[in-house]
Amino acid sequence: MIRRVLSVLSVVGLAGGLLAANVLADKETEKKFDTTCVVSGGPAKKEIVEKVGGKEVYFCCPNCPKAFKADPKKFDLKVKQQWLETSQITQVGCLMNGKPFDTTATAKLGKADVAFCCESCKGEFENADDKAKVAFANFDKAFTLQTSCPVSGKPLNAAQVVEHQGKKVYFCCPGCPAAFKKEPEKFLSKLPQFAKDEKK
Repeated sequence: MIRRVLSVLSVVGLAGGLLAANVLADKETEKKFDTTCVVSGGPAKKEIVEKVGGKEVYFCCPNCPKAFKADPKKFDLKVKQQWLETSQITQVGCLMNGKPFDTTATAKLGKADVAFCCESCKGEFENADDKAKVAFANFDKAFTLQTSCPVSGKPLNAAQVVEHQGKKVYFCCPGCPAAFKKEPEKFLSKLPQFAKDEKK
């Protein structure tokens, strides 16, 4: 009997250790910063950063922000790609048509993973000369500036979406849209897609 108890405790202890290891591994992954400077294409540094539309844009050196500020539109696609690489935007649909994507049909865009609704769309993307241009051509269909549910703060579920003032708002579950619709003004400050509207 004692041996059985010890055996059970050993298994529980091992499971707990593995769980702790997974949590630590997840934290290490979250801490990892790996993206490219939108101007030079070299490794960006987390401490060299500028705010753009409520989000952060990273550079490799103090000179690159100056070049960026001189002509921001020139670097628009690279900024969007960097936001994707640094988890500042969320993919909510196939890059090619905005349809629900299949997590088994994926490809790389820079240092980020992107998903498609089918292998055909994936192939079309992979054969493109300018992948960033293709990826962000349908930005509002395939991406959202949100990174979390405005009601709960939890990760987004692309299927849970409503329109407010002509813009899509994403949530984590079927219950949160009702709370948002009841008092939308309460949550607008948490939605980057309304940031400009609030400044007016």
